Amino acid sequence: MSNHGGGPGAGRSGLGARLLAVPLRWLGLGTGVAGLAASGLFGGLDTVTKPEVPTVAVGTVVDGGPWNVTVTGSRLVGELPKLHLRDGRRWFSVLATVENTADESRTDFGDAIRLTGVAGIAEERPSQVLLVRDGSRPSYLNPGLPERLAFLWEQDDSTPVPTSATVQVWGTTRRLDTIGETWEWLDPERRAEVEVPVQDRRAG
Repeated sequence: MSNHGGGPGAGRSGLGARLLAVPLRWLGLGTGVAGLAASGLFGGLDTVTKPEVPTVAVGTVVDGGPWNVTVTGSRLVGELPKLHLRDGRRWFSVLATVENTADESRTDFGDAIRLTGVAGIAEERPSQVLLVRDGSRPSYLNPGLPERLAFLWEQDDSTPVPTSATVQVWGTTRRLDTIGETWEWLDPERRAEVEVPVQDRRAG
């Protein structure tokens, strides 16, 4: 449509005239509705806050989504069989019993535990997960069979030995995936934190 001339909407009989004829209280109402919509879109009306992540004691069972996770300890170790450790590094391990509570075997058990704020460790997720009973790397965990796992991070060996560490237990929620229309474990979030004493076992 041309920007010039006298097509539909030109003059006071067109759209401009109709807007001018709208009572001012209508325009005020429209502005208010637009403001509410914008507030809702950007969270201005969102007064719901998530509860704080609880801190639980060592040995407490935490419902983590498709897992029950029980953090039992933490220790520093040196070389481990079949694992390559870079020079100037040591293994920082978190020990936990993990039970798959889903209906199928799962491979994402490495997402159940994270570390944050530990000096000398760059990544929150572990680089390795081993079975405590034989030192092997599991491919999956079967439903209803708890396993003792060692979650491992490489830590700079020049870092002072910490006396404790804050371990995060993460979980997900089983819900309908609106894109694929299938039930999935989604929305990862922290479920609990555990303050764990750290033992130095490198000499042993």
